[in-house]
Amino acid sequence: MHLRLITIVLSGVMVGVGACAHEALEVTAASPSIEDIQEAVDSLEGRTGTVHVPAGEAEAIGTLRLPPGTRLVGAGMEETRLFRGPQTDIHSREAMIQVQGPGPEGTRVSGLNLVGVLDAQSEGSDSGIVLRDVTDFRVAHCRFERFGNAAVHVRGDGVRGLIDNCRMVEIFKPAINNLGYGVVVYGTNEWNDDLQPGGPDAVFVEDCVMIGNRHAIASNAGAVYVFRQNHVYENALTQPIDAHGPGYGSPRGTQWVEIYGNLVERPRRDAPAMLIRGGGGVIFNNTIRDHSRGIGLTLDFDQRLDWSRPYPIPDQVHNVWVWNNTLDGTEVKPYVPERSAEHIKEGRDYHLEQMPDYEPFAYPHPLRGDTALERE
Repeated sequence: MHLRLITIVLSGVMVGVGACAHEALEVTAASPSIEDIQEAVDSLEGRTGTVHVPAGEAEAIGTLRLPPGTRLVGAGMEETRLFRGPQTDIHSREAMIQVQGPGPEGTRVSGLNLVGVLDAQSEGSDSGIVLRDVTDFRVAHCRFERFGNAAVHVRGDGVRGLIDNCRMVEIFKPAINNLGYGVVVYGTNEWNDDLQPGGPDAVFVEDCVMIGNRHAIASNAGAVYVFRQNHVYENALTQPIDAHGPGYGSPRGTQWVEIYGNLVERPRRDAPAMLIRGGGGVIFNNTIRDHSRGIGLTLDFDQRLDWSRPYPIPDQVHNVWVWNNTLDGTEVKPYVPERSAEHIKEGRDYHLEQMPDYEPFAYPHPLRGDTALERE
């Protein structure tokens, strides 16, 4: 079926309305300002549709509230730039874009360059995009710079979606000296007893470039993520690839991670390339360079918890499978710190072989079939 689109102008907003029973709304904001984008979003009146953001740049004032199911499409990560400026407090914790579910599937954000507060004194734990309880979302072909909390912050029960072909640059504020995630994934402290390794029910991060962040990815509270085919370099302060165990405000740790096909290199400060502090997963086919250590498996570090308890500690590292990873061209096996040696043992909690019957999820991710978003 072909849609016949009728273009009209309403309050300065360009609108295309589908002229058949299956309505497809398309709206173009007057400028890249949050005020004009919000006006365009609101003109959809609760219906799903596409909001186009033109090329140009504008100071980002406040937070864009994007209903789930909406498609927000900029002109490209080098063409449409939203930046925090003098009208935002340098210590602001506001997200630039927030999507609050639950609601329709199909949320899309693409073709934007989001720049946080550049002031070196900023202690604001802000984020570029926050998605809460949003299912089957896609964030693609976006650039993020200088956010205190995360470029993309995902939280919710059973959330799943895709972050691909993004650049995340300097997602770390030295004045905070913490946080600083390219992507951070939080569950709701619930466990998925039907979790399928290699299945679709995860937050996928693929084909992204992460430069100068504190963690390229981190997780907690029952999270499930897949981190694959990414390039991580010049990481700041600590391990680029991270998964928390219980603690630090979350009674449950990370449930499951899949980390494969990544290139991790040239850290600004030496640290392990990966540190898995809880949960299970598969780690394979990664290329690590310039780090003194490759893959760490450890109990977490929250001093409010008793890590000397008898084995097993709930949500500790267990059911981890590691194979075919290299460090400076040589196969690397995981290391276990002495403090964790009684709780994390080879052959019981981790295995140096391919996980039986495991097959990775389809790559590229099926959500990338949306060719309208395939733009730089």
